[in-house]
Amino acid sequence: MGLKELIKLERPLQILLFGVLLSHLGTYIVTPMLPIILKTDAGLTVGQIGIILASIAIAFQLGSIVGGILADRVGRGFIIGLGALITAFGIVGFSYFTEFIFLCLTAITMGLGTGLNAPSTKAAIAALASSENQTTAFSIRGIAANIGTGSAGLVVFFLLTGTSKMIFWIAGGIYVILAIQSWIFLPKGCGNAPCPGLPAGAYREAFRNKPFIVFSAVSIFIWSLYAQLSIALPIRATFILPEPKNVALIWTFNSLIVITLQSVITKKIIRKIEPLSALSIGILFITAGIVSLFFTQSFLHLIFSGAIFVIGEMLILPTIDSTISQLSKAELIGLFFALSNVVYGLGEAGGKSAGGRILGLAQESAFLPVLIYGSLGSVLFIIILLLKKWQPLRDSLQRSAQKTNKPKSAPKLTSEPSQHRTHPINSWESEIFFRKK
Repeated sequence: MGLKELIKLERPLQILLFGVLLSHLGTYIVTPMLPIILKTDAGLTVGQIGIILASIAIAFQLGSIVGGILADRVGRGFIIGLGALITAFGIVGFSYFTEFIFLCLTAITMGLGTGLNAPSTKAAIAALASSENQTTAFSIRGIAANIGTGSAGLVVFFLLTGTSKMIFWIAGGIYVILAIQSWIFLPKGCGNAPCPGLPAGAYREAFRNKPFIVFSAVSIFIWSLYAQLSIALPIRATFILPEPKNVALIWTFNSLIVITLQSVITKKIIRKIEPLSALSIGILFITAGIVSLFFTQSFLHLIFSGAIFVIGEMLILPTIDSTISQLSKAELIGLFFALSNVVYGLGEAGGKSAGGRILGLAQESAFLPVLIYGSLGSVLFIIILLLKKWQPLRDSLQRSAQKTNKPKSAPKLTSEPSQHRTHPINSWESEIFFRKK
């Protein structure tokens, strides 16, 4: 995927993809450093930090719902810009306040803004991309996201000193630029495509899909475990690194790993084994990555833990999305992904809130977080293996594999899980499920 493919895309798509890069750059300038600054400058406990991070995730879900409704009425470009501007105010607010209650309000503002911005951006990409360019657009989107994430770590490392609150002003400025470019360069309304609408009874149809509901319920706990890295890694860095800001470089290394290896893992592993088998393996990797954090004693050890985690991430993210697309009905795929977005938010919010309390226990016994995270990962691994034998889910996946009307290119998604730094929907390839070894 190179510059030639990017140049071939329509101008609005190029603006949207550049916006993806800016949003990830702005977000991941803040994400690695926020727990550290809240701990060292604001003097918050680990439990309070977890609540603040959870507030961002909960507000994101509310913003996603409101943004989806407003985008269909006033246009996605306007909502993308509005969300970016609100996010900028929320991020800059972290530089002013040190009281817990005001920091929670600031976190909610930031979450509402990103909730308005991110899903509308993804919906706009799906709507504006022509059928022949849709695969390219989604692929470049993943690359743009990782370039933004990787660049953020370099910005923090080279341009900032200590735990400077200047990062909040830089990130806020990036989101202001994103808002301005969205209002000026993006088409009004929903572009050339009509704004999508849901048929009557669509939600009822989704909630009657028992395999989807059960898989979503299990996914909440998977996302809870997945969310632990963003709070555990920065907090651990404050104990073992002489310069905590260096933790931002770990996100840079993780992005480089994703850009380099994601397509290989997708082709060599995800497309060649059962989806739930890939998911179970991914759970083991992210569990090992989180548990290993509590044994780290140096920057290189932190990088190693992050690398283990990101291997699991590359298995989990596309596998969950692929499974959801196969459990959904083709005409309601956007609704199913929107509901999975809510599931992700619930898991992230619960995981970060509980994670803050668990990390607080580490002050009494360093072994307790290891036991809790290790046990949760092991239980999830067993549950996923048991789901492979559950007949309703098994039948649903088999029916999907046997369909003759599968999309020829990436499915049109009106929403997808938030804050996923990769979403490699590069093609739709026939899969053979439950093959004999």
